[in-house]
Amino acid sequence: MDFPLNIFTLNCWGIPGISKNRKERIEAIASYLRVSRHNIVCLQEIWSEDDYLYLKEQLKETLSFSHYFYSGVLGSGLCVFSKWQIQDVFFHQWPLNGYIHKVHHGDWFGGKGVGLCRIKYADKIINVYCTHLHAEYHEDDIYLAHRVLQAYSTAEFVNITKAPADISILAGDLNAGPGDLSFRLISELPALADPYDLDYACGDPGIRPASGTSDSANNSYSNPKMVEKCPDGKRIDHILFHCRSDWKVQVENFGNPLEDRVPGQTFSYSDHNAVCLQVRLQPSQGKSINTSDKASPYQAILDAITVCEDATLTIKRSKKVYLTWGGLLFMFLIGTVGFWPNNLLCDVIKIGMTGLCFYSIVMGSLWNQIELNSLKAGLTGLEYSKLCQSESETSEKKHLHSA
Repeated sequence: MDFPLNIFTLNCWGIPGISKNRKERIEAIASYLRVSRHNIVCLQEIWSEDDYLYLKEQLKETLSFSHYFYSGVLGSGLCVFSKWQIQDVFFHQWPLNGYIHKVHHGDWFGGKGVGLCRIKYADKIINVYCTHLHAEYHEDDIYLAHRVLQAYSTAEFVNITKAPADISILAGDLNAGPGDLSFRLISELPALADPYDLDYACGDPGIRPASGTSDSANNSYSNPKMVEKCPDGKRIDHILFHCRSDWKVQVENFGNPLEDRVPGQTFSYSDHNAVCLQVRLQPSQGKSINTSDKASPYQAILDAITVCEDATLTIKRSKKVYLTWGGLLFMFLIGTVGFWPNNLLCDVIKIGMTGLCFYSIVMGSLWNQIELNSLKAGLTGLEYSKLCQSESETSEKKHLHSA
């Protein structure tokens, strides 16, 4: 017995008080999903619980089962809607999630991670992973090591949990395009297929071929400077999949399903473009299309180790700088007790210096140590993966040589 899957993913840009036209866009997303043929939906950046509850109410007739992954201060922003029964859920929060003092970025406050919904369809098991990796924000990308370890942690989580499922689907905003290290780790370690690389035909006229999902020319919220550099945008929102070897996968549709603008409005559904994937699974004795000719993750693991080692050195230097400044400020404040004039300006200066002293000591002691330990944990895991891949490739070469 074959069965069809129609998956949809969208970063909804739903930040209360900040995201433009949020209420109207959430309503438009609900209207679209209510009449669509998608049977599994993964959404990111649903930062308001009210928005999730609204979507849940609006979709109760067509996507009867849903789950929101609560985490951090604001919530993870991740939720899954399904036509079929969700029988198990689990959320893996990443140890590295940005910085608490970077309030304007906000990733730390979301307690980001990867959520798993195990869905039951007849006698079939579908693993659905919904995730949203740390954003880049700047060209110097100070969060590279965070995002790389998030990708590695996600890849290992999928690797460990995918075994019982007939098909495993990872959907979300990876903030990484094909060729980027984070994408290579997520796709190569658990052998997840990217439909973009497979033969498929967009039979549905409402679905355009897959293109850039961030800062593309067709989106009303795109940054004009980014559009000028690359009108097609960057493909950072993905649906990847892996199925058991006894199933044959046929990709029937893959692309961007939403119109450029919300009907009757001048703005798009989000600052990202949505992605959808329609596949049909049929029993097969041969290998699944996503398990053959997959790139070895060995080089990606080596590159990730290099990134984490560089980040470790940077954090150690930062720790020394923070503790030095904190110590100097502390000694200055102690040494000048009784010498400050009694006026408002001096009081404000003392309060400011005390705050800066406290911040420097906390960053240099507690925060940097937490970050260092998280990097050590990631590096240890990467070293195990490196060893495993090395032994696997050596064994494969010996087998080919003997053959």
